Amino acid sequence: MPDSSNQKLNRRALLLGAVLLVGGAAALTRFSRKSGAANAAGPALTAEQFALLEQVCEVIIPTTDTPGAIVAGVPVFIRQMIDEWGSEDSRAELIGVLEAVEKLAWSRFGAAYVELPPERRFEVLNAFDSQRLATQDPAYRKFKHLVLIGYYQSEVGATQEWRFELVPGAWRSCVPLSEIGRASAV
Repeated sequence: MPDSSNQKLNRRALLLGAVLLVGGAAALTRFSRKSGAANAAGPALTAEQFALLEQVCEVIIPTTDTPGAIVAGVPVFIRQMIDEWGSEDSRAELIGVLEAVEKLAWSRFGAAYVELPPERRFEVLNAFDSQRLATQDPAYRKFKHLVLIGYYQSEVGATQEWRFELVPGAWRSCVPLSEIGRASAV
């Protein structure tokens, strides 16, 4: 029997984590805005930061026999979460993670992360991942959590990576009671 101290992730927990991650209080104020009102602070990410976000997400969830993070729309999801729901602290944390990845790329290879070949990007992110997880950096853990939420809540993640069945098992609309025995409300 598995250790009960291990927590299993489920969809509800991931969504709750995402809302709390980017500022639950900010989420409540979203509904009080007039429809179509622009974010007063403007976009949280510059074009360069968004390009960096795309490449970092694609290294975390690369295209293999299933589509990767870019095809699943993870960078767009993260940008929207930060732009529309994120608190200033959440935005600063996410940008801080991206800036730290960029700084490591420059120190290791003397070039911007997005300019590196794929194998070098992997090396940079692998080293960054090891450093940040060893120190239990909460900002990086939140960032990775957001990448996973964005991927597995996308159509690609839910239908191609995971198997999605609207109604699990075969649907039989009319079954004699003798075949199934006593009905259950469980």
